[in-house]
Amino acid sequence: MEGFDETSTAIFERSFDLYGVLDDEGNILDLRGRIFGKTSAQPELLVRQPFAESVFWQTSEANVRAVEKGWSDAATGKARSDSHIRLDFRISADEKLPLELSFSVFEGKEGEKRIFVSARTSADSSRLIDSFRKRSDELILAAEEADIGLWYWDHIREQLYSTPTCNEIFDIPAYDELSYEKVLAVVHPDDRNFVERFFDETRRDGSRYEEEFRVVYSDGRIEWVCAEGRSYLESNGKPERMVGVVQRVTEKKIAAEELDRVHERERRARDEAEIANRAKDFFLAFVSHELRSPLNAILGWSRILQAREVDDPTRKKAYETIEKNANIQTKLINDLVDSTRVATGKIKLEYRKLNLIDLVKSSFEAQRPIAETHGIAYEFKTDTDTAPVFGDYGRLQQALGNLLSNAIKFTPSGGSVSVSVSSKEEKVVVAVEDSGQGIDPIELPDIFKQYAQGDAERVRKSGGLGLGLSIANILITKHGGRVTAESPGLGRGSRFEVTLPLTTGSATDFPVEVAPERETGKRLDGFDILIVEDDPDSREVLQLFLEQSGASVRSADSARSAMNLFSDVRAKRPDILISDLAMPDEDGYSLISRIRQLPPEKGGHIPALALSAFASAESRQKAFDAGFHRYLTKPFEPGLIVDQVVALRKLGEGENSD
Repeated sequence: MEGFDETSTAIFERSFDLYGVLDDEGNILDLRGRIFGKTSAQPELLVRQPFAESVFWQTSEANVRAVEKGWSDAATGKARSDSHIRLDFRISADEKLPLELSFSVFEGKEGEKRIFVSARTSADSSRLIDSFRKRSDELILAAEEADIGLWYWDHIREQLYSTPTCNEIFDIPAYDELSYEKVLAVVHPDDRNFVERFFDETRRDGSRYEEEFRVVYSDGRIEWVCAEGRSYLESNGKPERMVGVVQRVTEKKIAAEELDRVHERERRARDEAEIANRAKDFFLAFVSHELRSPLNAILGWSRILQAREVDDPTRKKAYETIEKNANIQTKLINDLVDSTRVATGKIKLEYRKLNLIDLVKSSFEAQRPIAETHGIAYEFKTDTDTAPVFGDYGRLQQALGNLLSNAIKFTPSGGSVSVSVSSKEEKVVVAVEDSGQGIDPIELPDIFKQYAQGDAERVRKSGGLGLGLSIANILITKHGGRVTAESPGLGRGSRFEVTLPLTTGSATDFPVEVAPERETGKRLDGFDILIVEDDPDSREVLQLFLEQSGASVRSADSARSAMNLFSDVRAKRPDILISDLAMPDEDGYSLISRIRQLPPEKGGHIPALALSAFASAESRQKAFDAGFHRYLTKPFEPGLIVDQVVALRKLGEGENSD
């Protein structure tokens, strides 16, 4: 331990309240002084410990930083010989004493660098505190113990008094003299003009203030500070004095901002939910209307045909109207199912190389009769014969068909619809442009959203559910592309652009899409078919159609009745089974599972077709897993069901030949 001789000890004891020696790393080598008589600490136990981390300076973080900087500046020669630090020395948990601390460098016995530290009770600081306490009746809020800084500004004498906590908040040593300039120096640059403005205003007007701003500390920390107080004027209107309190409010500020963000998110969520609910309410009402409209025509003509005799032209018109409206209903239901499936990601896409030009031409030609019937000029153009893309032919055709039918639907007679295809680097762009009703700029951002119907009257006049665009958007997105819409406004037409990524390959790489072969007048002579259907009308229509096609048909109204036929040894085993799935008591899944448990000679291997109103992929897969070979959705297409029955007969013959 570094020692002091008797002479120097006597001098230091009279001159300083605290003195000692530190090494060049700020660690204590010797520490003494009469100030330790007021504490319960033994300074000799602090040897080799960092001086700046001693408990005596732990009254604030600013104290610790000031002590660290003091000995460091002295060790590196940055400190002036007359420089000193004013700060609090902790006597006990409840008492602290202001000191002026000084550091100086000298050379030790072995030539090593040593730092002499000394401290005296700060008389100036004591006078400052006394002066401040005399004015404590002018202050507005709390005191030092609550970590709130207090200050008093005498404008007449241009003196500013402050508590140590106030200084610490502004990154100034506890007992250094505070000034307006020192405060502004630590205010965040972005807040400085604001602070200057409100201080000038309150000083000039004699008004109250309560403001928040940021302070940047020497270590880079940024804290939010709340300053509150008021200014007083003399009788002649000149500034007399200003008092105030300051405190850190960073945690409260962060909590308040987070709460504001939470409230804003909740507000947006509520608004979006309300908009969605209103849209869904409108959509459900609209769906009800659209489904009831074709039903009205179907039921109306059906009653006319039943109630009285009509001539052949009227009868033909009735049949055509019933068929047309039944097809409309089928499309509405398919749109609803497709919309739900694509939105929930449950739709399956079969990707392969294809030539988009051929697909666009096919979609274009499919809509030509409708366009020409409505007296619409219809045009197609392309700058290339090959646009190789990777996708699902049927779903891309569905998306483009939706865009085309939408353009035709909203274009009046005498208008025009054009389709153009252009290649741009690694992308191909398909544009569908019309001169029709156009789109309101307010509705344009939501045009591809599900349930966003736009103007109800315009949608109702055009027919449909308005789901085509949302389905097209989702299908195009699933192909790695995007679809955009633009319109100059109502009555000025619209333009939709589909952009898809090109892939490699030549035109010869693409398989040619051929529509499924549909034979007309195909007969079912010699077919023995069993129908299982609980709904008598559906059962009767299907049986009548199959019998008209030449088949021998038996029917059962339940799974139980069907099993009785299979168990009757006297009854002939049918060649084909066609069964509904949703039936009371026992459904079609259970029926086919029980049949599959029978031996082959009792019909266990019978070819089976599931016919159901459920169009989901889950229902289809469940039917296959249960034992059905084919699956069709209601309402059935006559030609398609004949094809399926023929295919099942061939399947049965193949099994019998084995």
